[in-house]
Amino acid sequence: MSVSLLGLVLHSQSAIFRELEATLLSFEWMLLVILAIWCGCFIFLTFSPNDLPLIGLLLITITMYFIGEAASWKISDAIIFFAGMTLGRGTQFLLKSDGRWKMENRENNSESGNTITDIVNRKSPIENFSVGLVVLLAFSSWWHLDMAYAYHGPRWMGLWDNPNIYGILMGAGGVLAVGLLVGECRRRGDEFHFKNVEIGNRKSVRDSSRRLLRVFIFIAAGMMGVGLVMSYSRGAWLATAVGLLYLAWSYGKLKWRVVLPFMLAAATVVIVFWHATADTDPWYLKRLDFSRPSAQHRVSAWRGAVQMMQDHPFGVGWNKAVETYDKNYSPPEGGAAAITMNSYLMLGTELGLPGLVCFVAYVGLCYRKSPRPRLIEIGNRISEIGYQTACLAGALVFVVAFWFDGGLFTLATASVFWILLELGKQSSV
Repeated sequence: MSVSLLGLVLHSQSAIFRELEATLLSFEWMLLVILAIWCGCFIFLTFSPNDLPLIGLLLITITMYFIGEAASWKISDAIIFFAGMTLGRGTQFLLKSDGRWKMENRENNSESGNTITDIVNRKSPIENFSVGLVVLLAFSSWWHLDMAYAYHGPRWMGLWDNPNIYGILMGAGGVLAVGLLVGECRRRGDEFHFKNVEIGNRKSVRDSSRRLLRVFIFIAAGMMGVGLVMSYSRGAWLATAVGLLYLAWSYGKLKWRVVLPFMLAAATVVIVFWHATADTDPWYLKRLDFSRPSAQHRVSAWRGAVQMMQDHPFGVGWNKAVETYDKNYSPPEGGAAAITMNSYLMLGTELGLPGLVCFVAYVGLCYRKSPRPRLIEIGNRISEIGYQTACLAGALVFVVAFWFDGGLFTLATASVFWILLELGKQSSV
């Protein structure tokens, strides 16, 4: 996970890492086959009927790679796509299978004399991983690198070369942290509820480390929140808002009468600032004007991508969408690369409509039976903290941001997205 997130830093700072990276990419097709085998094995070990769209996507991805020669544009999108899927499925297998074993032991231990608070206080593997991811993102939120090819200006980029990627990661990390914090508060309430329960003549005691954990998660959420604002990434802002709304809905706290005024205020700001800024205006004002090229090039790319999918329903091949759009679909001057800002349309143009349908169907199935925090029975009634809900909320940030800012073919965002999605969904593991 650290290598995936900090790959750009390692590439720019370490000659050994650059040599290793070049060596791996010199055997690109072999690396793709190895990733495909590992991903297929993890799918087999954790198979459920809902995985059928993912299997279809896996087959389409590798078929399209070997049908046409992949163009050289950064690192092959196919490699990153496979690496993200493999990391996500492998993490799900390792953490959730271990979690089931621990759950069975909890039931046995509750019968052998352990208190309910002992059961509640035990950390699950998913919780440990989620807290570790929050630590990693919070650690990188206020670090910045001066790189010659970086996006200059007041926009924060952290350890990456794109403020949108930085904003998406900060938004997802912040939503995950909020989800964990809410879960910790629910845990605290359950400990209070059962503080007088005795099992095996042992009284429950409140774990002081939990208080420190709640304080730390709160600070981490604040750090990433500041990073999100300073990224000036409008797509990340919207995606984070959707993720927080999903959390509120999951806990039954969503009140539309509170949300609607904010939505009306956002719409009013868009209308007021439309064609109302100049190039000399401050950054924070220009980011509110959706008539500027940064937004309009995206809209033009959406139209061009739809036409491309109509003309090539089975895709143009890996890493060829930008070239095809630039040559045949009359993009605005300097706006051909805007098509990469929409990961869904990139999938549709490169893998064709079947690949896009498989991806959307699989993501939709992951949320169709999304777990909602509830009371469950383990000896007595204790609360299920809802780490899966926090992971799904964090993944939803990526699901929304992929439409506006891309990221599905960037290793840092793709790896976090697939891992959170796989950890959050209900599975047969």
